[in-house]
Amino acid sequence: MMYTSCLRLLDSRFGHCVVLLFILGLSQQLWADQGIEVENAILKTIEATKVAAEVEGRIAELSVREGQRVEQNQKLGRIRDDAVRLQLENRRLELAVARRKQDSDIDLRLAQKRSEVASLEFERAVDANRRLENTYPPKEIDRLGLVARSAELEIERAALEQELRDFEVLQAENAVLQAEELLSRHAISAPADGVVVSVEFRNGEWLKPGDEIFTIVKIDRLRIEGFVSSESASRELLNRPAAVSIASGNRIEEVRGSVVFVSPDTNPVNGLVRVFLEIDNRDGRYRPGMRVRAVIGIADE
Repeated sequence: MMYTSCLRLLDSRFGHCVVLLFILGLSQQLWADQGIEVENAILKTIEATKVAAEVEGRIAELSVREGQRVEQNQKLGRIRDDAVRLQLENRRLELAVARRKQDSDIDLRLAQKRSEVASLEFERAVDANRRLENTYPPKEIDRLGLVARSAELEIERAALEQELRDFEVLQAENAVLQAEELLSRHAISAPADGVVVSVEFRNGEWLKPGDEIFTIVKIDRLRIEGFVSSESASRELLNRPAAVSIASGNRIEEVRGSVVFVSPDTNPVNGLVRVFLEIDNRDGRYRPGMRVRAVIGIADE
C-alpha cells in the first residue's frame, strides 16, 4: 500500500517537483565534491535596454509588441514627422540650387568679356592720340582707363564669388545632413538584439524627449548571480568553467558556463563573495527566473 501511495505521489504535479528537486540536489552534490558550489544562484538577464523618445511629438506607429524578438537597428515605431520631411525636401532643393550655381561660370566669363572690351577701348583711344594729338580729351582717356581697371577688378570679384559658391554648397549639404539627422530621430529603432518585454505607450499618444517607450532584454546569453565563500574566492576563479543545472519543465538540463566576474568585496556579515557566471542561450530555451544551481571548477570532459 505504501508503494502504491508513492506511485500516486509521483504521478501528481507535486510529485514531479519533488523528483526534480531530488535529482537536482543529487546531481549538485556529485558536482560539489569536485568544485565550488555557488550559493543562492539566480538566473538573470545581462542587458535590459530602455528605448526612449529623442524628440517631442505624437506617435504615428508602433510596429512591435511584447514578446517579439527584434534585431539591432530594426524599426520599432515612428514619431509623426510630416513637418520634418517637408523641411528636408526644402533643404535638398536648396542644395540643388547651390550646386547649379557652383557649376555655372557665367558671371566670371561675362566679367572677362567686359574687361576685354574696356581694355580694347582704352588702348584704341591711346593709339588715336598718338597718331593725332587731342583726338580724345584727357578726361576721356582717364575715364576709359578707369573703366578698364574696374573691369579687371570685376573679374577678381567674379572669381571670389565662384569660390564662395563652393562654401554655399557645403552649407547646403550640412543643412541636408541636419534635416536627415532630425528625421532619423523621429524613427524609433532597436539599439540591440533582444526581446521586447514592455511597451509603455500606444499609437497616438504624445511623447516628450526621454520618455521610455520600450524595454528590450537581451537573452542570447544569461547571467547566474550567486555567492561563494571568501576562501573559495581567493582562488583564481575568473574565466573558470562551471557546470550548471537548470530545471526546465519536468527535466533537469545540464549546461556549461564560465565565471565572468568575482567581486573584490567580501560581505562582513556572512563572509560571502558575489560572483557572476554566464551561459549560452542563443536558442532561447532558458528564461530568467528559472531554478538553477551551479558548481565552479568542473573539468571539461
